Amino acid sequence: MLIAAGLLTAGGLAGAGWAGLTAGAAPLPLGLALFAGACGLGLAAWVAHAAARTGGRLRGDLAQALRAATDPDLPLPGFEAGDLPGTDARLVALARALAETARAAGGRGDARLAALISALPVPLMGVGPTGLVTLVNPAMAALIGAVTPGTSVYAALARESLAPLLAAPGGDMRRTAVHHVDGRLLDLTAVQLPVRAATAGWLIFADPPVAGMSVLPAADLPMALALHDLAPDLPPADDATPLDRLPLLSLDLETTGLEVTTDRMVSAGAVCMVGGRLFLADVLDMLVDPGIPIPAAATRIHGIDRAMLQGAPPPSVAVDRLTALAAGRVVVGHNIGFDLAVLRAEAARTGHPVPGWLAPGGLVLDTLRLAARLDPDRPELDLEAIASRYGIAVSGRHTALGDALLTGRVFAAMIPRLAEMGVHDLGGARRFADGAGAVAAAQRRAGW
Repeated sequence: MLIAAGLLTAGGLAGAGWAGLTAGAAPLPLGLALFAGACGLGLAAWVAHAAARTGGRLRGDLAQALRAATDPDLPLPGFEAGDLPGTDARLVALARALAETARAAGGRGDARLAALISALPVPLMGVGPTGLVTLVNPAMAALIGAVTPGTSVYAALARESLAPLLAAPGGDMRRTAVHHVDGRLLDLTAVQLPVRAATAGWLIFADPPVAGMSVLPAADLPMALALHDLAPDLPPADDATPLDRLPLLSLDLETTGLEVTTDRMVSAGAVCMVGGRLFLADVLDMLVDPGIPIPAAATRIHGIDRAMLQGAPPPSVAVDRLTALAAGRVVVGHNIGFDLAVLRAEAARTGHPVPGWLAPGGLVLDTLRLAARLDPDRPELDLEAIASRYGIAVSGRHTALGDALLTGRVFAAMIPRLAEMGVHDLGGARRFADGAGAVAAAQRRAGW
């Protein structure tokens, strides 16, 4: 409606000037008529641009609401007062309300299933592939203590003692004694979830109590079952792939320093994504032994010292694991050129060909360059400042996995912002990022 009104205004004013020229009449002086016509066309162009921008924001905000429904660390969209009012604001408010409802429901799971699991006298717990608890019934909570969904199982059970229990092949059950962190020894059984069902992790349970023990009452059982989900298999990405369906690998490294040709990797972290959704079951989090001393200045930043790396695999193992994860995916990272340059150097040291995904000019997205283009008037381009600007909670900074997760959430929040700018696919995002000329030039001078 606004576009139509603007065009009608422009047409009317321009027509008045044209009528004065052709009929010899002068309801408006010629110069004023032409000026009015030009202003009308300018108004139409402005209205069309504003409406297009608002439409892009609306599409982006609705997509953000869908992603935020399954990831509580992503901010919910909010319609800003300076945007065009009307139906769009109501739609975004509705999307926000639906996302809030979905978040609440996702944390409880099916109420009937929750009641059944809560009433079981058998202590039962779900654990994702990274050790995060996905559900714990009251009987298990009474046995091992206050472990809640989303927290690490290793806060209650000793990692070294639990590892043999979780080593059973898929579908097999294994029983063993596991040390609690308070020193108790617990007889636990584990069964691995079938990966073919696009889920990963384990169910852990203990022996039921003695006969006559009262069954715990059903409760509103909290769950975080999405922590079992693996990223779906999608066709390899190309420039035409829409951003909201883009297979991604958010990547970060911790290193001995900032010289890409000589400094080495000491930790690698990565998380698989599709569009703006992070799959927290599909992650890599590993320490790496570079075989050289770690400067104290580097340890002060990431906290990794030589003693922590005893028994850790060499960099070649990290390159191989990252190569498997990166297959068919676009690599996203903050100042990602640095990480890729370090990985190229590590790969070259093995004497084998450098994997294709590490070659210069590959399919990558740099959140540093994107931030420089999206907010050209904001000089703060470090990852923490950008996350704060987008309302994303910051935790785990200067750990490889923590920064990979934060980068992934920052990119997820950028997708609706890119939609506002008319950027909807990988090719458009790469061209948009390449427009950050000053940042790109500084990166090239630094050697990446």
